[in-house]
Amino acid sequence: MFRREFMVLCVLALGVFGLVVGGSFWVGHVIRNDASMIAADTLPGLVDAGAAMAVTQENWLRAHLLLNERSAAERAALMQQIRANSNEALWQEYGQAIYAAEDAKAYAELMKAQKDYLKLREEFFALVEAGRIPEANVSITRGLSSAYQHYLACSQKLFEYNARTGRQRAAKVIGVSRIAPFVIGLSGLVVFAFGTLVGLRGALSGLHLASRIPKG
Repeated sequence: MFRREFMVLCVLALGVFGLVVGGSFWVGHVIRNDASMIAADTLPGLVDAGAAMAVTQENWLRAHLLLNERSAAERAALMQQIRANSNEALWQEYGQAIYAAEDAKAYAELMKAQKDYLKLREEFFALVEAGRIPEANVSITRGLSSAYQHYLACSQKLFEYNARTGRQRAAKVIGVSRIAPFVIGLSGLVVFAFGTLVGLRGALSGLHLASRIPKG
């Protein structure tokens, strides 16, 4: 009889242990997972996308300066500055921190938009180098401007994606953090209740055995 009760107590103890460990593990896993993704994916993506957009806009403003009254040497130096002020490394870093399918799709669209924009920009530079400023003016206000707007929109899309994802992950971490004390408290209550029941069971069994002992 006692052997059977001992086995039942062992099973219950393992069940309580599993419940406590499972609840604690779930809380820790959610917090660790989302916090690590914020550090490894969201924040780097947000920083890289923002910095790359700033470089694109800066180069676009400089490109317009090529249409002003300048010498050939000044225009060559300005084009060299634009080419040197590249955001290629930033976008490469961004690509190395992609974990979601939506992010990967938007990044592929950006890469195509960047390629189209840079191709048209080099054609614009060729017109400037040749001194064909009126044609360069037409080029920048038509095809190149449209390519720039599309490229900037793709960049903005990636920036907004990371901002939105960061807010969602942060909200999840905060929400689970608020639940954590209740999970821990409930686990403690379960352990206390189990200990109390086992203690009462043992006390009652002891009293029952004591009542069966003959009194001399």
